[in-house]
Amino acid sequence: MARSINAGKCELCGEGVPRAEMSRHLEACAPAHDTRGKPGELVLLLFEAAGDPRYWILVEARADAGLKQVDDLLRDVWLECCGHMSGFYVGREELDMRSKVGDVLRSKSLKLRHEYDFGSTTTLDGRVFGTRKGSIGRAPVRLLARNDPPPWTCEKCKKPATIVCPFCSNAAVFCDAHASSHPHAKEGVYLPVVNSPRMGVCGYTG
Repeated sequence: MARSINAGKCELCGEGVPRAEMSRHLEACAPAHDTRGKPGELVLLLFEAAGDPRYWILVEARADAGLKQVDDLLRDVWLECCGHMSGFYVGREELDMRSKVGDVLRSKSLKLRHEYDFGSTTTLDGRVFGTRKGSIGRAPVRLLARNDPPPWTCEKCKKPATIVCPFCSNAAVFCDAHASSHPHAKEGVYLPVVNSPRMGVCGYTG
């Protein structure tokens, strides 16, 4: 399937917004959804799947949040399957998960990398998108926006795909009908088509 950078949805207001316009949308939408309380420094982070920019999310973290709390959000939204280890990196340096976001991710446009599962690794490319003053309440991190699900189609009939066969190269996808007649159907290892760069990997079901 040809890769394309698709639109997404603002998780704060529910509006569908083209990716190129999402940051401008959030400049107004994020402050409008702040909570009461003393404003503090917030760091806006963009993550996308390495090599596949169809998958992207925008995350906002309090400067005093720990990297582990950002890691928890990435796991919840995109990655968690079997409790694998993970890490953040800037260049070759691994960042301490106990570090505060505001201490290590302060510089705008700073590039970082997140890896989940050091066996069947899912790699995310990250970037500091900006900072602002605001209040997001007790939650240390919040999801601002994410990509719409890519339109996967069955390799046999081009109907919407629902099943991934991890035994096939490049994780072949099928509709329910063709999945049941596929040679690997009896193996019982099919995985669902989900909106995640970890689709078809390990035991990930979304």
